[in-house]
Amino acid sequence: MKHFHNILLICFVTLMSFQQNNAQNNDNTFTLSGDIKGLKGNLYYRHPDKEYTRTTPSDSIIVKDGKFKLTTTVSKLSMLRIYPSFKGPDKKLSKIPKGGRGYFPVKCALIMVYASPGANITIKGEATDFFDAYPSGNAFNDGLAKVNKLMYPMYNDMGNLAVESTYTDDEAKKEEINKKSETIFKKSIDALTNHIRNNPNDLASAWYLNDLMLRTQITNEEAEELFSLLSTDLSEYPDYKDVATRIQGIKETADGSPVPSIKTNATLNGETFDINSLKGKYVLIDFWGIWCGPCVAEMPEVKAFQEKYKDKLVVVGINSGDTKEKIQKFVEKNGYNWQQLMSDKNNTSDNFVNRFNVQGFPTKFIIDPKGKIVKRYVGGGEEAFNLLESLLNK
Repeated sequence: MKHFHNILLICFVTLMSFQQNNAQNNDNTFTLSGDIKGLKGNLYYRHPDKEYTRTTPSDSIIVKDGKFKLTTTVSKLSMLRIYPSFKGPDKKLSKIPKGGRGYFPVKCALIMVYASPGANITIKGEATDFFDAYPSGNAFNDGLAKVNKLMYPMYNDMGNLAVESTYTDDEAKKEEINKKSETIFKKSIDALTNHIRNNPNDLASAWYLNDLMLRTQITNEEAEELFSLLSTDLSEYPDYKDVATRIQGIKETADGSPVPSIKTNATLNGETFDINSLKGKYVLIDFWGIWCGPCVAEMPEVKAFQEKYKDKLVVVGINSGDTKEKIQKFVEKNGYNWQQLMSDKNNTSDNFVNRFNVQGFPTKFIIDPKGKIVKRYVGGGEEAFNLLESLLNK
């Protein structure tokens, strides 16, 4: 009987141990502890599991004597970008352009950290005119720290030169500053691409490759080459998936290619839209946002084309960055009554911006009546409108 009781006790202890380990494995608590010399004011971030609009206030982290601690829960691995108040490292301007910001947004003026369930991450360093402070605690953050230690000083130098340029009206001095900045920029791109080549197992390499593509700082050929080097062990993570989608987008949106399939309920009225239903007419796909000044400035001309060539042309807008309510109010007010789709996680899992490898706003695609891409245009649409005019008047 004693032997039987011992067996029960062992089983009970084993069960308790399993339950405790399982509870730890299911613990979604994320902790970030910081000690950054010279940090003034509080910090701000947007939680990866919360929904925000462009006007929603960010969450705050209280800082005292440069020390802070954030304890929260996260559902999955996510990149946090933590910003200071404007008492911290930033690139203020002496003269604020009309409609612009009073500072240059540079990566080195924020803290980058990977948050993940169960992780306990620390960040130490100094806040001078940039965040010379980097995270540690697991492989994801060690890799991120490694690349940011390399890149942040160069980003800081370029940011300081940009600010210096606003303090002078001397054109010769401006040109000298621009040359210095261009030299550092080329050095930074070389350094970053070499880092990605040499660190293909780091998730941060995938994040930075996506950023390089988004900013058109490397060619499509370079992007494909660097992506081919990334470890497929990263393929389950969103940073890798974002790059993979963009790489596929390079191939699928080349001139002469069939337009990628778009079949979605991410419409303003919730009805299904299928781009294949538009065959037989020219299609203008316009990637835009209300927040994008050049996008909004061109929309009256888009409207004029839609009305002038209504029998030959269909316009499809794809909005990124605005809520459904804001889009509806904007298009109704201005009479922009063409089809609108939404490329955001609230309305669709299908990221059209990544799928079409959109690297700037506005971006326009002209599609011929057979459903093939005639041309992609990034930025101002005058060339796009000229080509449309010639095609529609044939």
